[in-house]
Amino acid sequence: MPTNNYNQRKLNATENNLLNVNFGQKLWFIVAAVIAVCAACLIFFKFVNPSYDEEAALKMKPIFFGNTRVDDEPVNSITLIAPTTTAVYFNILPQKKQFQFDDLLSNDNTPLDVNMYMIIQVRKGQTPSLLRNYGEEWFENFIEPYFRNKVREYVSSCSPFDLMSNREVLSAFDNKIKQSMRQYVASLSRKANFPIDIQQVITDRVMPNKEQLEEMNKTAASIQAKQTQEKRAEMELARAKAERNKAVADKAYMTELNLSPAQFIQLRAWDVIEKKHGANIDVLVGGGETPVWNIRRK
Repeated sequence: MPTNNYNQRKLNATENNLLNVNFGQKLWFIVAAVIAVCAACLIFFKFVNPSYDEEAALKMKPIFFGNTRVDDEPVNSITLIAPTTTAVYFNILPQKKQFQFDDLLSNDNTPLDVNMYMIIQVRKGQTPSLLRNYGEEWFENFIEPYFRNKVREYVSSCSPFDLMSNREVLSAFDNKIKQSMRQYVASLSRKANFPIDIQQVITDRVMPNKEQLEEMNKTAASIQAKQTQEKRAEMELARAKAERNKAVADKAYMTELNLSPAQFIQLRAWDVIEKKHGANIDVLVGGGETPVWNIRRK
């Protein structure tokens, strides 16, 4: 009996060892298979990982048969995609698009340089429609050409001086273009969804072009020089008038006191001396043609 028990325990131990070996082999096989699958995914598949301000639309191409299409669901987080699928990223935050126009003609054919910008936003969750209906170059192909055309059209109906200095005219000008852009987007959306919002249109600066500005500066300089000369002439005329009035007053003074020209001149001379710093005239001696003055110096 003891011998049989020993043999039985030995047999059980052998079986357990075999089971452990088989389990270990299976476990390693599973791990190897997982690693192989992961490696295949890294090799044959791609990851899409949009930023916080982005959304991706997937352009899906079949591996063998079928048609290329845009997936209806946008991608907002890290996602594994097939090697034939392409991710197109769209910024879904409001974007500032700047425009510079050279030599736009106003209503009097004055060439103007205009700087403007537009705030535009792509609607979140609708980027697949934007890609499917209007493509990756939707802004360059549909928004920018129409915007530039409308700016030229409205500038040609405005006075250059209003555009350069009248804020009310500029505000109305911006509002007209914004409304025109919104109507244009709405008309396109009636045919195929165009999921963008025109939020603002703002004119930053309106200036004459370089050649026109130089001419205006020359004209302004000429006007300023003319005004300076006119002011100088007015001052000279005023001075001459004042001198004539003074001469009339002096003559009346001479007549009233019955003074000869020599006496009047001498009297005026002593007036000048009296006003001179340090002189004090207080005594008049003699009543002849040439009186004697007592002048004391301080």
